[in-house]
Amino acid sequence: MTEQAQETAKALVQLIPPSVAPDFLEEYGLTFTAQQAQAVTKELLALSLYWITCAVRVSIPEPVCSRMHQAIHEQVHEKWGSRFGLVHVPIDEFYAAMERKHRTWEDITQQGGEPIAVLSDAAEGLEDDHVIASHSRQNMLAVLLDLVPIDEIGELVAELEETLR
Repeated sequence: MTEQAQETAKALVQLIPPSVAPDFLEEYGLTFTAQQAQAVTKELLALSLYWITCAVRVSIPEPVCSRMHQAIHEQVHEKWGSRFGLVHVPIDEFYAAMERKHRTWEDITQQGGEPIAVLSDAAEGLEDDHVIASHSRQNMLAVLLDLVPIDEIGELVAELEETLR
């Protein structure tokens, strides 16, 4: 993998929001326990990794694409407790759940769904998991819109794509 691709992989992981605290979510009119805030952190991580995966898969040729995915997963693993605050969450369980979500979100995008449709599905999933109440779904959607760095991910990957031409 090129040095530029390695740097981009690191930068992509840095774009992923760190663990969110309950008091931060109060700014959005949401009152959460630490456990609920952790569920939001996991959803933000899963969504960010979904958009990273999509951008890299579409824009970066093999074998750089596969190597970048590996580097990103290694960095997430390294930062699992320190950045994401998920020290008590088994990473294998997270990845298994994330893969299921990614398949659902991939179906949405393949059917022409915009990013807002994926974020709406994620908010609905948090409601289904009893993390948020149904009346809080719009507030949660605002959190996801503000924190999931979709545009920034696309910009970083586009810059790398240009250097690989």
